[in-house]
Amino acid sequence: MKKTLLLLLIACSVISCLRLENNETLEENQYKPVLVQRSVFEKSIVLENAQTITKSGKIYIKGDLMFINDVNKGFHVYDYSDPKNPVPLQFIKVPGATDLAIIDDIIYINQAVDLVALTYNATTKKIKITNRNKNVFPQKKSPNGFSGNHKENEIIIDWKVK
Repeated sequence: MKKTLLLLLIACSVISCLRLENNETLEENQYKPVLVQRSVFEKSIVLENAQTITKSGKIYIKGDLMFINDVNKGFHVYDYSDPKNPVPLQFIKVPGATDLAIIDDIIYINQAVDLVALTYNATTKKIKITNRNKNVFPQKKSPNGFSGNHKENEIIIDWKVK
């Protein structure tokens, strides 16, 4: 019985340390990075019609507007002038975004590795990117904390289960 238990523990230890292709372990191999070319990434912020929230993140309220993050997808914008009845206005698509801050009328968004500044006008329903600071943040890690394999001009905007 003791030999069987010892062999089982050794086998589990060996399997947990097993390396796969590209130096990945079994644990990190369960996720695959969602990659976007830098040229596409920098043009990916667009204003769309209001949508259903799929994975809500942080909430930010500024004046009569409420912004709800849809994790790694962008921000849902609501008219919050009546807090008991928020009205969906639009969706700011920002692949890789998880947070924002607003100072005066400038919205600062972490878009994966970049810090983007933009303005949003609810009346005209337009956004304008005013600045992009590239590579301010590190590449996104997988949900279990591993780095992905990517080329220099690729940005990890999300992770999916394989």
